[in-house]
Parts: sequence; C-alpha cells; structure tokens
Amino acid sequence: MDEFVGIKFPEGEPSGQWTVEQLVNWSLHQYQQHTVHTAEQHVESLRLQCDNDCDNANSLLEMARDAMAAETTGPTTGKDDKHIDADAENVDPQTAGNATNAANATNADSVKSPTKTNNDAANKSKIEILVTSGPHASAKFLLRPKSDAPCYVGRSKGKKFVKNGISLGKDAEISTTHGKFLVEAGLGNLGPTFYFVDVGSTNGTFLEGEQLEPEKLVRLTEGMELRLGSSNLKIMLS
Repeated sequence: MDEFVGIKFPEGEPSGQWTVEQLVNWSLHQYQQHTVHTAEQHVESLRLQCDNDCDNANSLLEMARDAMAAETTGPTTGKDDKHIDADAENVDPQTAGNATNAANATNADSVKSPTKTNNDAANKSKIEILVTSGPHASAKFLLRPKSDAPCYVGRSKGKKFVKNGISLGKDAEISTTHGKFLVEAGLGNLGPTFYFVDVGSTNGTFLEGEQLEPEKLVRLTEGMELRLGSSNLKIMLS
C-alpha cells in the first residue's frame, strides 16, 4: 500500500472498488510525482546553463590574464628612449663603430643560440593522454602545449578544452577548469620538460594516492598516471 499525506490507498491503478477518498489521494500523489519530476528537469537545465556561463567567464578571465601578461613583458618605450638618443649624439664615431660591430656579432650569435631552437622544439612537442578509467575510459587526447599557451583539462566544453585540451564532461567529480599542462624548453641539448598544474580544483588531483598541491608544478614522466575525479589519465610523452 502507498501512502500520501498519511492516508492509505491501494497499490496499482484505480478500480471500481476504490473509495472517493482513495481516488482523490491517489490523484494528488500522481500530481506530486509529476511536479517533482518537472522541478528536477528545470534544476538540471539551470545547472547546464550555469556551467556554460562559467565556461564563458573562465575564457574571458584567461584572455584578460594573457593580455595583462603581454603588456607586462612587452617592450618599453618613451622617456628612456629619449635619454638613449641624447646620449648617442655624444658618442665618439670610432667607439660607435666598434659597438655596432659587437652588436652585430651578438645578434648573429643569438640567431644560432640553442634558446630559440629549444623553444621551437618545445612548441612542436606533444603529450598523448589515455583515459584508463571513468566515464571517458579508452578516450585518447593529443595535446600540443606551447611555452605561452598551456593545454587545459576539465569538465568544460569550451573551445580551448575541445580544440587543444581535454574535455571530460561526463565526469561530474571533475571541476569545470581542473588543471593545465605546460611545456618548458630544455637547456643545451636537453629536450623539453612537461608539467601539470592543478589550478585549485574542488576534488583535487592525485598521483600515486597523494593529492597534489594546488598551483604547484608537477613534472610529468613517461607512463605516469594522474587521477582527476573518477578518471585516470595515463601520460605518454613524445
């Protein structure tokens, strides 16, 4: 027997043997179930809309951070340039010629220096990610992080996750923006080094059972497995 507001009514569909009171309460019970189901659908719709809005906000935030970083590291002009020009007028011609030759030699060495070559190699390198467990098990992702453009992983379906990142939308335990993969150019003849950073996710990232410290670089190695939510990510470097 089901109960509704403390009054019993028979199981199954109404029949001619039911009393009026039982019919009324059965009808109210059905209406209640329908109302609850409709409310749950509205809640889910609002949750998805909120996730999309969060993705857009995160994208705008990253764009703002990139713009600020570019302004900070950009070339400086203005007052200092005027001092340089004024000083240049007082330089002895022979001294100026020697300085020019030295500068040209330095520039030539810079072109041949390993720094630019290593940066190019780092930007062309890639990481292959195999999801070994969770709702996205067996999925593969090929990431190409650059020195100025990391690859992001999260539940988001935003452009930067789908195009050159990892979107794990079916794993509810993963944050919208969970972490990012970075690359750093090697020194000398050394190859590039890859890192993972948890950007402050809700449920954290785990390596060999230990939770990673948020915003801390973790060097990646061949075969390493990171656990994000209910998903295991196996790292394959190339």
